[in-house]
Amino acid sequence: MKKVILFLLFISQFVVGQNPQLTVKDKDSSLVRLSQLKVNVKVVGNIAYTTTEMHFFNAATRDMEAELLFPLPEGVSVSRYAIDINGKMREAVPVNKNKGKQVFEAIEHRRVDPGLLERVEGNNFKTRIYPILPNKERIVIIGYEQELTRYDASFLGYQMVSAYTKKIDHFELEVSVVGSNEKPIITNDGKEITIEKFNTIYQAKIQQKNYLPNDKLLVKIPITSAIPTVIAQANDNQYYFYANMNLETEKKAKALPKSIGLLWDVSLSSAKRDTKKELELLDAYFKKLGNVAVSLYFVGFTFDKKADFMITNGDWSALRSVLEKVMYDGGTRFSEISFPKNDEILFFTDGLSTLSDATLPETKQAVYTITSSVTADYAFLNYNAMKTGGTFVNLNQIKKEEALDRLLYKNLLFFGVKNNPTLVETYPMIGTSVTDNFSVSGISLLPSNEITLLLGYDANNLTEKKIQLDVKNQAIAEISVEKLWAQKKIANLEIQYEKNAEAIETMGKKYGIITPNTSLIVLEDINDYILYDIIPPAELREAFDKIKKNQLAEREATKKSNWNNIDSYFNGLSTWWKKDIKYVKPKYEKPISVKRETNAAIMNEIEEEDSGLQEVVVTGYRTQRRESVTQSSTTVVPPSVISVDNDNLEISEENDKSYKENNIENALSGQVAGVAVNQEQATDGVSNNSQSQRTVKTSSWNPDRVYLKALDKVAKEEKYPLYLQLREVNKNNPSFYFDVANHFYEAGDRANALLVLSTIAELDLENHQLYKSLLYLLRQWEANEMALHVAKKIVTWRAHEPQSHRDLALTLEDNKQYQEAFDALVTALETNYYGEMSGVYQGIEDIILMDINRMIATHKKINTGKLEKKYTEHIPVDVRIILNWNQMDTDIDLHIIEPTGEECYYSHTSTEIGARFSKDFTRGYGPEQYLLRNAIKGKYIIKTNFFGETKLTESGPATVMVEIYIKRKNGKIERTLQTIQLGKVKENQNLAEIEIE
Repeated sequence: MKKVILFLLFISQFVVGQNPQLTVKDKDSSLVRLSQLKVNVKVVGNIAYTTTEMHFFNAATRDMEAELLFPLPEGVSVSRYAIDINGKMREAVPVNKNKGKQVFEAIEHRRVDPGLLERVEGNNFKTRIYPILPNKERIVIIGYEQELTRYDASFLGYQMVSAYTKKIDHFELEVSVVGSNEKPIITNDGKEITIEKFNTIYQAKIQQKNYLPNDKLLVKIPITSAIPTVIAQANDNQYYFYANMNLETEKKAKALPKSIGLLWDVSLSSAKRDTKKELELLDAYFKKLGNVAVSLYFVGFTFDKKADFMITNGDWSALRSVLEKVMYDGGTRFSEISFPKNDEILFFTDGLSTLSDATLPETKQAVYTITSSVTADYAFLNYNAMKTGGTFVNLNQIKKEEALDRLLYKNLLFFGVKNNPTLVETYPMIGTSVTDNFSVSGISLLPSNEITLLLGYDANNLTEKKIQLDVKNQAIAEISVEKLWAQKKIANLEIQYEKNAEAIETMGKKYGIITPNTSLIVLEDINDYILYDIIPPAELREAFDKIKKNQLAEREATKKSNWNNIDSYFNGLSTWWKKDIKYVKPKYEKPISVKRETNAAIMNEIEEEDSGLQEVVVTGYRTQRRESVTQSSTTVVPPSVISVDNDNLEISEENDKSYKENNIENALSGQVAGVAVNQEQATDGVSNNSQSQRTVKTSSWNPDRVYLKALDKVAKEEKYPLYLQLREVNKNNPSFYFDVANHFYEAGDRANALLVLSTIAELDLENHQLYKSLLYLLRQWEANEMALHVAKKIVTWRAHEPQSHRDLALTLEDNKQYQEAFDALVTALETNYYGEMSGVYQGIEDIILMDINRMIATHKKINTGKLEKKYTEHIPVDVRIILNWNQMDTDIDLHIIEPTGEECYYSHTSTEIGARFSKDFTRGYGPEQYLLRNAIKGKYIIKTNFFGETKLTESGPATVMVEIYIKRKNGKIERTLQTIQLGKVKENQNLAEIEIE
């Protein structure tokens, strides 16, 4: 996978930002390029509306797919999205985010090309462009509005920076300034552009061929009386107004701190911050403070105090040297933060907590949140500063001098509008900091009104600022004032998103504005709008209404739930189990020779009542790599263990006595080549069983990737520094972090293994496939709390997927939340999805019913609620194997070679010894399941067949996790988890083997 940096279209008073990223899979990614870029900027008063039209050309000989991710400034959201459908631009319409995702994927599986633009974490937007046909282009249009602020004392400023490393076939830029009575100044890379005037509109235009747009465009609009401070529009006897004012407020100095807690985000995503700006701000602040004590803390995967510093006469060179040498790595866990007891807190971060809830501890200290990242979560940073009496400082939008003022002086606050029953829904919210460029919007029930704003440093000393509303004279047609009001309302509601989620979605749908839970979607055919009950754009509305009126809406898409199928699946399981097949070995049996791979897994115990097998050995493969280093490889990680004691109904930390009597040492001794039994306590952190002697020492793992070979050659203390060096050429490669994390884990360095693994969460925003890969290893390594956070995030993003709810259920069980785990399994059965996705989601009933059956047999206090009693009847099996994988549209098959030599898989679902195989998943995440009621002695080889994939874009190699459940003689169930990453499409990759003696 290769990422191509496109360009930056970012408007503000003062701008430095990150470029949007175009991600194209494959070695041919360079053949997809931005061929045309057309930008139209319309400025009305202090509002700028930008429309960007992008043409993507595919010079390859086959269909290609791309994904575009781009950030927008604080308080700005996309209000227009369109893509070309059959050679004509089709406007998008708003839809619930989860529904939009389901509809998009359902239609995509019919090989039709819908369009979906989503807002992901922070103020970042993502859209997929598919298909881009060979020697053809696809067109995407994005539009958004933004308030302009002062460039200096005399001008408002609009600045656009383009940074694109390749020439564009055709570049076009048009700028219009409406209503100014003085000529604006427009420069491109410092050179003034010719401006023409048409009536009340000033206009400038640039057209270039074979152009490299790495210049800076600056539009400066003179601040005059002609620029309206109040604009208004009438709609249904309501009068929407927007007022902008330049407040020359008196600065009121705050008590300067004697001690500062400096929190510095060191996670990988913070490497995108413009730390030069941040250091310049600190330099100016410390010079003003003179003498101050500073305690430095690093925030990231962990929360660590770095050092204490004493700043004397503004000299902070020692502290600065430390900050300049920071190496950014790992995910982010704000849950680890504990605010120090200093006079004030300065928190430099992007506000994105990828591996814990984004909540900060309560404190009475003022917290100043500061960011220079354009992918930041502005709402989170603003809210946490506001509620503590601190200030949010966005260095992307203000100059150093204004940022310094926000640290040195008290915040002037907005305390709302003076009581007036004819004024409703005014924004921003009470408590918002008032800057020199302050705006307010609301609804008046009268066309003429007086609006009195209340401002002050505290609620006891307020000043008033009066605004006169006269809709007749202040009405404007060029922009939608109602939409400006809606955007301001949404921005304020998002400060407390969880509390206001429903209201935000309603506003987003009504005004066609993308929000955290509202997307914009484009469908190709009117029948799809009818099928999925989505109101189409204006061009299709008449035909849509006609079809609805003629009562043809029965064509609406059917929703399915696996709940309707559980009875038939249970009957199938029950019928199979009641056959109670017991294999009788033939008198003359042909010997079977199977070469053994070496390594064993640590096993978990889950107690069940039935007695069964004698001795069981589960062997996890460390694949002997025979390919050259240029080939894709397979990485295998150590399996994990969990133990559930049926007597105590909770995770047990002690071994059952009967297990000690029939321990693995006796089973393995002298029987498995290359495997030695470790008599000592496990030290790698995989198991917490202090009394256990079940840990099996495995044979060495032979890495076949160049970077793993390099790490293997250096001493333990040199591994992490070398990893940081190797990362420079592997930054966006998920398998690199997977491989290296496993390497550290195998070397006994669990802390660095988890740190490196956590980096996967920082590679892409809301990428559930990456998170699934992360989840598998976290569960295997028993990082249960973190795994639970990851599982919950996946369910939030993929609420319509039964597999995601099953993953959550098993992770909840790992965290001893048994009732919640059971409830999540029931939710997995109840979850609705569109019929077109049956191939992805239907068939998991087999697996979930067995999960439910095992769970309620193990944890007796579970309330089974509405679940029929027959489903709770115990169906114990000797062997249960489940294969899961993380990527959609990937066909991975589970194969089991039994001791008789018979192979059980999707096209051979029952065997002589009585095995049962579940549905073959060819389009989804699986899982696939192997069941055996009465196991026979011998070796069971677990293999995977990476049959193929249908998606063009990958989130790194496919990751698979196998769950192995084995029933022992004493009735306990041993569970083994093992995770690997597959390389190229290949068959017959051995995962593990089970030996029953």
